[in-house]
Amino acid sequence: MQEHVLTFKTKMKYYHDNPNLKDGGVFYTAPDAVIELESLLNYDSCFTGLECNKKTFITSEIIMPLDELEKINDPKLTEVYYNKIIDTIQAQMGRVDYENIILLLVDLEQTGTDVNGDAIVSVGAALIGNQQIATILDDDNWWYGENLGLCGTGQYAPEDAATQLDIRVTNNLLPTPPTGANWCFRNVATTYINPTQDPLTTNFDNYLDYKIFYATEAVTPITDTEKCLEMFEMNFYLNYYIDYAEDYEISANRDFCFCLISGNPYGNPYRIQHDYYIFVGERFIMWHR
Repeated sequence: MQEHVLTFKTKMKYYHDNPNLKDGGVFYTAPDAVIELESLLNYDSCFTGLECNKKTFITSEIIMPLDELEKINDPKLTEVYYNKIIDTIQAQMGRVDYENIILLLVDLEQTGTDVNGDAIVSVGAALIGNQQIATILDDDNWWYGENLGLCGTGQYAPEDAATQLDIRVTNNLLPTPPTGANWCFRNVATTYINPTQDPLTTNFDNYLDYKIFYATEAVTPITDTEKCLEMFEMNFYLNYYIDYAEDYEISANRDFCFCLISGNPYGNPYRIQHDYYIFVGERFIMWHR
């Protein structure tokens, strides 16, 4: 895989250095071009460590014009799309207010065709920032999410239940790469787990009612008792969150990349919940260059 990506990278550099070339030796369908560009961007630009404790995933779209055979050649990939994708991602990064923002992963996908028959390509960027060491902490009583910190201390902490669960899931499912190498991903897919899709009871009381953290005023008033997750609850949810990720790996026939777990405190004031996104892809080793 690394040899394949480096060969493609060499071609892209050649066409970039020779902009007068308008035709290349290889023609790609839109899905093939997307996979090649995604692999190269992840190889060149992405960071696979866990030293940051804020993550988000942002998407936008570009149009990829095709020829009459619904294909595109090497020079055009370099001349237009590689640079256009980079510009699009940089614009996305500029809208995210993170300290020391870093690109974690690029996800490209043809999502449709416009009225001219050209490819509509979704450009997804997983971004991380706030460069504090993201580690598993052993304190008890965590707020439900969004960086609110420890319950009952009168002070906010740099972590919370959502980010702590995020770290724990990742540490369980993403193995440490060999020394001198990083993981890289391509053909990434994602799924969202609805908090209320899997109830564990029919007698709801806002305590361990679902496999995903969820409480609602419709059941009982939400107090600090509902908002604070003890370590027992953290471990209870962690097991289900890992199960969801492993099930998605199997159904998508791909490997875990990362997840996004947030506490959703700014939505409906009458409920609190975790929003859980899982990303999987074709994972391979890239040795340090």
